[in-house]
Amino acid sequence: MSLIETDETNLYTFEPFAAYAFYTDVNRALVRQALAHFKTRSDSESLTIVDMACGTGAVTRLIAEEIAQQGQLAHTRLIGVDPSAEALRRAEKGMDEIDIPVHAEFIQGDAADLPQLVQNVDAAFFCNAIHLVPDKLVAFQQMASILAPRGIFACNSAFYEGTYVPGTERFYRLWIRRAIGWLRQEHPEVHVSREAKAMARQWLTPEEYVDSLKQSGFINVETHKTDVPISLDGWRDLGQYWLFIEGALPGIPLVHGAAALAAAVYQAGNEVGMTEVPRIWLQIVATKG
Repeated sequence: MSLIETDETNLYTFEPFAAYAFYTDVNRALVRQALAHFKTRSDSESLTIVDMACGTGAVTRLIAEEIAQQGQLAHTRLIGVDPSAEALRRAEKGMDEIDIPVHAEFIQGDAADLPQLVQNVDAAFFCNAIHLVPDKLVAFQQMASILAPRGIFACNSAFYEGTYVPGTERFYRLWIRRAIGWLRQEHPEVHVSREAKAMARQWLTPEEYVDSLKQSGFINVETHKTDVPISLDGWRDLGQYWLFIEGALPGIPLVHGAAALAAAVYQAGNEVGMTEVPRIWLQIVATKG
């Protein structure tokens, strides 16, 4: 799976899915849990926070809102990092629109660039994207390298072993099966890449996440699981995101994959008799030793 943006991928963004209330709620809960570690700090102490893989800034804005509630805006430096220039442009625009006077900056880059960008960070977030990183241990080591001692790292994912609510597995199988059926009927010239599909599905268990974090120098790793109801409309919008399309239907052109997933999601929902399909989010907050 490629993580390189193009003019085409910019047409299939994560933004519509990130706008749902359930997405905001689950990420706000993680932000509050992580930033609660700083409530006892003096208002005059500076705070540097990195939002890695910030995308269009949905979580960055939640961090700014929580910092504002804690009354620490004047001494907080907030840095959003993402490989997509288009996403960062939207993130800057979104930050301007919430009208919170926080010092926020957005930098194009990925996890490997972090040690050259920032040091002695108080908190680092990596929300809803850690599952996309092939070597999570290296990513956690890179996060640890930029954090100050006792710094906080927070990440979450709905793509790990254990994310399916029991009884919902059939929906996902049907969704992909019906999407492939739609493609065979509407675009018989395209075919799913089996090799790429095997590479796209490398999920860790919660225990493996904890072990990798501890190997990377983190202690007091807190994990929490949250049931999140997602409407069929929400799944449809996730199915319009280019990275999801590449993972679900690798090798299929984005325009066809998006159309197939949109057509199939309601069919699958009707077949299993569900108007919403819940997912279990894994929330992780760890302290650097």
